[in-house]
Amino acid sequence: MAALTLELNVVTPEKPIVSGINAEAIVLPGAMGQLTILPGHINFLTSLRLGTFGYKVNDQWEIAFLTGGFAQVVSGKITVLAETMEMSQELNLAEAELGLQDAIEKLKSIKPSSAEYAEMSAQKEFAAARVRAAKNKLH
Repeated sequence: MAALTLELNVVTPEKPIVSGINAEAIVLPGAMGQLTILPGHINFLTSLRLGTFGYKVNDQWEIAFLTGGFAQVVSGKITVLAETMEMSQELNLAEAELGLQDAIEKLKSIKPSSAEYAEMSAQKEFAAARVRAAKNKLH
């Protein structure tokens, strides 16, 4: 019989964020799209893109914003090596929403064919993911 939880460990270059938590489910922003990891998942390694990350413990979700990294699942243990990670309770929603509005306004004044447009689109995606995490939402 498979275990009902996954052992979760999350570290950034600055510090460990989560150590040895028994999670019922984990949601990651994979390079190719959102991933949901449940107990009994096959072993694998994936890169991560910026987005919202979450894990469920005792039927409660903890949400965070991460900017990329890698995740590895091996024998019921998942390790996330994140470039940066901020837990939702650490984020200021008003500040995150202002950042998103600023990126949206700047995009309106840039031609889609310009090199600057791609950079500003990435900033908008970054800001939108921070807003979702600040609102404690995975999607």
